[in-house]
Amino acid sequence: MAVVRNDAARALREFETARPTLEQVVMKSPQDGVRHAQLGFLYALMGRKDDALREGQRGAELTPMSKDMVNGATVQGFLALIYARNGDADHAIQLLEHLLVTPFAVDYCENSITLSDLRQRWEWDPLRNDPRFQKILAGPEPKTLYK
Repeated sequence: MAVVRNDAARALREFETARPTLEQVVMKSPQDGVRHAQLGFLYALMGRKDDALREGQRGAELTPMSKDMVNGATVQGFLALIYARNGDADHAIQLLEHLLVTPFAVDYCENSITLSDLRQRWEWDPLRNDPRFQKILAGPEPKTLYK
């Protein structure tokens, strides 16, 4: 909530409180790609761009969509959030365009990638003014491509 309210100081305090716990979870489950991606998103929220990208990419390496569609897509969703928060709209939008047409389970809101989620969720605010993102939001729900 502190992020949404633009209370950067409080947000950072909250992130610092959560950070050791999430880092410990990753240390206990080093092969869990989703946990790496979640930690990466936390780092991105904290402004730790290099750490965020490292963890997000590690998550993608550990859990590729080609081997695990559900968790792999979850990781890719977090990676898109990391790119967006890091100011890399090109990679974030490219990944979103792919995820919008990729079938996977939407099991909890934090990794859901639908037009409704992109329109409503604060996490995507860094992309709001990008014309490519606005074009995605203005379009119809993309058709899922099954391979």
